[in-house]
Amino acid sequence: MRTAEAADEVRVEDGGRRVVVVAGRLRLPVSAGVTDAQALTLARAGTTAWHLLRTCAHLRPDESIVVHDAASEIGAIAVQLARSFAAGRVIATETSQARRRRAVKLGADVAVDSGRDGLAQRVIGANEGRQVDVVLDPGGALEASLDALAPFGRIVCYGADQDESIKLTGLLGGSRAVIGFRFEHTLDRPDMIARAVSELFGLTSAGRLRPMADS
Repeated sequence: MRTAEAADEVRVEDGGRRVVVVAGRLRLPVSAGVTDAQALTLARAGTTAWHLLRTCAHLRPDESIVVHDAASEIGAIAVQLARSFAAGRVIATETSQARRRRAVKLGADVAVDSGRDGLAQRVIGANEGRQVDVVLDPGGALEASLDALAPFGRIVCYGADQDESIKLTGLLGGSRAVIGFRFEHTLDRPDMIARAVSELFGLTSAGRLRPMADS
């Protein structure tokens, strides 16, 4: 996930301190136990996943959550964070059996086929017949996600291509919310990145988060 901003990098400053530089302007110290590659992944993908759960969805303990595209860079971190944040049932959706197995290995309770036909029913079935509380949608599953969403549930849309629309009455009548998120907006509020990265580095150092799921 990159913008027209300067590329991120890890630098070693005087005294040997490592910092990750985000968009060429924000400098954050890298914790011991976090590799350079992990720091770069956490600076953007990790920050995005953290804010999807904390800032946008306000995920509460024991709430059920669906992570679409769960084996992607952001999705893989979101699955792990949801588990770390004491979510109830973590449901992953993915395109292939191999990617679904990967999502379960990362911490999802169950993974289902992400094909649009019947998706809402599969998600509800995976949640033991109940609608879900939170959905993270990078694009393409908004209608199905809304059909699977419980009253007072939240869908967080964060992908670059969100070409779906929903009727406002569908939200009002169901006491539900659809929330958008773009990483780029955090660049003007450095504290938002610093808070996320601080917790992400701590979880990684403690071995509770694997930001690079293939490593």
